[in-house]
Amino acid sequence: MKSIVRIIWILLIVIFFAGCYRQVSKETVVPIEVKVVDMDAPMPSQNEADIIIVTHIKKASYHFSPRAAETPYTFTILIDGNELKESLKGIEVVESKIAEERGKGIHYTLKKRIRLKPGSYVIVLKPEDGPSAKIKVEIIGGKIHTLRFDPVYGPTKFGRPKHFREGVVYYEVNWDEERY
Repeated sequence: MKSIVRIIWILLIVIFFAGCYRQVSKETVVPIEVKVVDMDAPMPSQNEADIIIVTHIKKASYHFSPRAAETPYTFTILIDGNELKESLKGIEVVESKIAEERGKGIHYTLKKRIRLKPGSYVIVLKPEDGPSAKIKVEIIGGKIHTLRFDPVYGPTKFGRPKHFREGVVYYEVNWDEERY
């Protein structure tokens, strides 16, 4: 009987320490340091790397007025769970070099330069409305990388070509391994 009680106590102690071990590993995860730097910042050192994140969207403005452009649009960037939000004012645009963006609307452009430690990261773009885009990247120290999220607008309807008024269906993700 005493040996059964000892075995039970030993099992309880092992289970207790196993539970503590799991909790310690979760708490010791070091959050990454994300720094937003100026676009004209100097080159990063070998211990750091920069990512220039670029995206845009054109939204229809059915009530085209000066106030419509003042309504901010928010892009959220997640880097391994760290959240950066950017609310932008738009620019009233009629013409565009992109065929799908021709016509009256408000254009919002995001361009951010972020400095990180070299390594592997998951980067997610979440626009205010519409689908998000995700990519896993490996960044190299001392380099500037470029990440573009280009919107692909709505489906063709009744033989009409794709157009920004149909909304964004998905984002094409373009990763430039090394810029310099």
